[in-house]
Amino acid sequence: MHAECELDARRPAPVPAWHPLLLVGLMLAVSVTGLFLREQGPMPVLARSSRISQTYVPMLVVSWGLFLYVCRVGRSRSAFRDLLGAGDCSARAALWNAFLGLAVGAALVLGELGWQLAAGDARNAHVAALLPVTAVERAVWCAVALSTALSEEVVYRGYLARELARLSGRPAVGLVGQAVLFALAHGEQGSAAMLRFFVYAVGLALVATARRSLVPGIIGHASVNLLAGLVR
Repeated sequence: MHAECELDARRPAPVPAWHPLLLVGLMLAVSVTGLFLREQGPMPVLARSSRISQTYVPMLVVSWGLFLYVCRVGRSRSAFRDLLGAGDCSARAALWNAFLGLAVGAALVLGELGWQLAAGDARNAHVAALLPVTAVERAVWCAVALSTALSEEVVYRGYLARELARLSGRPAVGLVGQAVLFALAHGEQGSAAMLRFFVYAVGLALVATARRSLVPGIIGHASVNLLAGLVR
């Protein structure tokens, strides 16, 4: 028999309704503001400085801030392990999750390439401005890539999918709701990008549901983030 994860019998108690609603409200406010500013035209060019201080540090702060909010704020104990998922913890299962994660990453890369071939949609200026150039930036990018992958999968596919389903009593609301919020969070990249991210979020959520674990999605998400910055 496969070894099973030995979860603590005391699972974190469900959070009150204000906890996910506050997060959703904040996400919507930030997304709407970003979309409004985008419609006003290009943002003014900032003084030339390192991407590390301008972009990567804020990204790390936001990623870990969201991660800590869903895992610890308003709770008596961390919910990370519960959100990550249990399931089989045998070596075979770990290898299968790793393989599936790389397959998810490959599917995401192929999705991007397919979109570019079909729509002629090259990497937009916003994304290009984020990518590292120097060796130091690439090193910090690795931390950003891993942090955002972990945070986004735990926040969207783990926490929001679960809480929206719990509040509505409909699993489909959790599935679609987290995908809509994920797409809106990338609204500064344009409507075409939002559609792609919505599809990706639905796919990642289905994988997480099928495996009862966020691990494959985290691996796939992280691999795509790393490739985007390290392979030019």
